[in-house]
Amino acid sequence: MEHKKIAVYYAKCASYDPAELRTALKKVIAPQIEEFGGVSGKKILLKPNWLAYRKANDIAAVHPAVSVEAAKLFLDAGAKKVSLMENPAVQTAPSIAKSMGMADEFERLGVEVHNFTDYARIPVVEGVRFQHIDAAREYMEFDAMVNIAKAKTHAMMTLTLCVKNLFGLVKGSERMGWHLAVGKDFPMFADMLLDMYLVMRPQFNILDAVTCMEGNGPGSGDPTERNFVAGSSDALALDASVSPLFGEDNLLLVRRAVERQILPQFEEMGEIPEKKPFVLPDPPGIFAKWGCPLPPFMENILRKVVISKPILKKDLCIGCRLCEKMCPPQSLKMVKGYPVFDLKNCIRCYCCQEHCPKGAIHSKKTFPMKVADTVENGIRALFGTGKKDKSGTKK
Repeated sequence: MEHKKIAVYYAKCASYDPAELRTALKKVIAPQIEEFGGVSGKKILLKPNWLAYRKANDIAAVHPAVSVEAAKLFLDAGAKKVSLMENPAVQTAPSIAKSMGMADEFERLGVEVHNFTDYARIPVVEGVRFQHIDAAREYMEFDAMVNIAKAKTHAMMTLTLCVKNLFGLVKGSERMGWHLAVGKDFPMFADMLLDMYLVMRPQFNILDAVTCMEGNGPGSGDPTERNFVAGSSDALALDASVSPLFGEDNLLLVRRAVERQILPQFEEMGEIPEKKPFVLPDPPGIFAKWGCPLPPFMENILRKVVISKPILKKDLCIGCRLCEKMCPPQSLKMVKGYPVFDLKNCIRCYCCQEHCPKGAIHSKKTFPMKVADTVENGIRALFGTGKKDKSGTKK
């Protein structure tokens, strides 16, 4: 039986003028709402890519008008509640909304803007490689999540589009841990992103490709006009459709999806733009591959003292060797009847823990990572997250 192809919708949009943008966004959002069965009475979460907003029209972030007009379209379609949540690199979501000049507009619309704060283990699904994914659980409190990505280049993944935007649901300190654990292996990093896509599955996906970023992305590149928006009910289908338009016919993320047989069939509809390649970033060097500016000699030190690690409870181990068989990088070996972890090559997928029949393996967060968590929580508490306590006072 032939499966129905997933639609990827395109609409031309020459500028961020609200009226023109609204018309374009409606062309890519309305059919998604129809596919979803309507949003009347539903709670909708907007998750835009707000990496940072350091100046007017900062191209590192989804343009403010895109977030505002998307919120209006879902409200007009009957949504009971629309909220916006993000975890920016440095600022808070409310401060970015204020810097963008749209805080008052969101307040008028009744759209609450918050930082993600409730981070915990997310239940995984069949077919994922990484068994431990800690992310913001707030998205599960909504009937649907709207994943709003910015089309731009990325030093590690070449392009950052809709699937990569889901990495923003991971806490800042944990994102550093992922970079250290699997960042040196780009296909493995792509697998991690694909696992998050499989687990989170945003119901709506929108791509801001009116003004994009090329060159030194994702934060310091140059603006380039592509003048369109795109949308799809499937984030991966949208990425696979749009990446060749930016000159990347063999995007690693899409290639890994094909190899894992998880790329859905799709068809392109609407005002499909012509192919116009981005100026791509230079190939990642010793600094970019880890997602942070550190030389290679720090590699083993950081992996040893910063990221979480698997720990064995010997008294529970029965020596069944299942952990050894299920270890994807084969970094676990049995020595004298017990598993021994090669932490230098361990990717922290925790398949060993997942498949242990006796619960003999668990993960342990390192002291430096606990300190990083505490510092991040302190910063959020100091500058506010936009959430309110029971008295109605903003935190």
